[in-house]
Amino acid sequence: MITIEDHKLKDPDAKLKISYQETPNVSGPFNTGLPDTIVIHYTAGSSAASSAKWLQNPQAKASAHLVVGKKGEIIQLAPFNIRTWHAGASSWKGRSGLNQYSIGIEIDNAGILTQTAEGYMTNFSKLVPNKNVVLAKHKLDSAERGWEAYTAEQIEIVEEICLALVEIYGISEIVGHDDIAPSRKRDPGPAFPMESLRNRALFGRNEDVPDQPDELLDDAALVMADNLNIRSRPATSASLVSNPLPKGTKVRITQTKGGWSYVKADIEGWVSNQWLKTV
Repeated sequence: MITIEDHKLKDPDAKLKISYQETPNVSGPFNTGLPDTIVIHYTAGSSAASSAKWLQNPQAKASAHLVVGKKGEIIQLAPFNIRTWHAGASSWKGRSGLNQYSIGIEIDNAGILTQTAEGYMTNFSKLVPNKNVVLAKHKLDSAERGWEAYTAEQIEIVEEICLALVEIYGISEIVGHDDIAPSRKRDPGPAFPMESLRNRALFGRNEDVPDQPDELLDDAALVMADNLNIRSRPATSASLVSNPLPKGTKVRITQTKGGWSYVKADIEGWVSNQWLKTV
């Protein structure tokens, strides 16, 4: 379980890889009562190590508190009581300059991909396997694009970090960079389960509440698409609640609406009926 001591992440069980690499790109301590916000980013870089190294370079004029790698490794660049330079020109709920109020978490992820004849490519010319590509429309855009999927390890670790930060600092807001700078940013993008993370970190996991029986349907089905998007509402414009469900995943249908089904597996949400086969 992740804890925080002296404004730095700790793992008492020594199961996680956490390193501390100090960045000079900081602005001093937060004011009293702050931080109260977490901002989630993707790095758009080639690796967690290279992104952390860049955020330690004075020429970058940027930094963050954490970089989370694809295997769940964590690099902390500044203690949580120190302001870093992750938000840039930004505003949220009447406040501008979110660096003054927030902790920045960078996740190693390529973000927006470019479709080529060979497949989907990162902005550093790396081909991304189809199983790691999420086709989705960003809430701020009108067209569907390819995005690199986040790993299960990243999603789990970021949630654990957010839970620890909420407990220690009384965090009241968890937002994406795209929320606070919508005219210029798209991270963490629709491949990240932002809504699910926010709800679980701020309002609890409800692990002690027993599942209630569904009164509508209880049909088993298999996912037939290679990667099936699972959404917060029955609409292609709705946000994703997790990484896509892989082909062969067995789900339980509890509700249908139009061409959509609400399904439950390890996660739950709405999927298109055309990619389900009842069993």
